[in-house]
Amino acid sequence: MIFNGTNAAGALVMDVDAKQRIDRVMMVNTKTGAVVVGTDPYRLNHKGKIDRETIYFDSIYPIFGGSAAPTLFHCYGLRG
Repeated sequence: MIFNGTNAAGALVMDVDAKQRIDRVMMVNTKTGAVVVGTDPYRLNHKGKIDRETIYFDSIYPIFGGSAAPTLFHCYGLRG
């Protein structure tokens, strides 16, 4: 499933293997293992939108914590 600011606003995304938080997340796709992040520093592309980079993981698990929307994502197996 695809999660973004409309259906998982404020959710924390963690690379569990590296024990690091992933910042500037724009979208998480649990089916493909993709986490789309804004570039650091933010840059605009030729269309005036924030440039993005995609990080791929072997698996991503949404953690709901009793909420209707995920509050946390655990990412395992960084590819690349």
